[in-house]
Amino acid sequence: QGLCPERDFKVECGGFSNRPVYSLKHVPDTSLLVTSGPPDSSLQVWQVAAEDSDVIKSVSAISTENGTGQPWAKIAATSTRAPWVLHGSRLNNVQITEVESKKNVYVAASRSSEELSDVAFLDCNALLVCCAKGQLCLADTRQPQGPSEAAPVPA
Repeated sequence: QGLCPERDFKVECGGFSNRPVYSLKHVPDTSLLVTSGPPDSSLQVWQVAAEDSDVIKSVSAISTENGTGQPWAKIAATSTRAPWVLHGSRLNNVQITEVESKKNVYVAASRSSEELSDVAFLDCNALLVCCAKGQLCLADTRQPQGPSEAAPVPA
């Protein structure tokens, strides 16, 4: 289903962000949105105003250790325990951040710097990470080791 212009939000003066938005995710059970895009892999947190207003306002930013020039972060959101965002641009920087406090909840311990194509929550503990070259990895937030390869890349 997703968000629809004019039903869920209204664009004023060309947009709500002064940065390109390559990915936009709604944090379930909240009025928060998380976006990512160039020039770096930081995340922007937005709040959709109450029903009597359709304004999207900037709430905060979640900075990452990656500097400018890194690929933009792939993101997924959940609110099973608290509003969390799963994000990363490379396999060695996949992490979960609590949206409101900006506290890191989980950091993947991978040595691979493979670029990511997508990330997803399977449930409140299991993560799925897909690398740009097709490698599929699973991670469990209860396990200290990094993501393990779920499917080998075809030769």
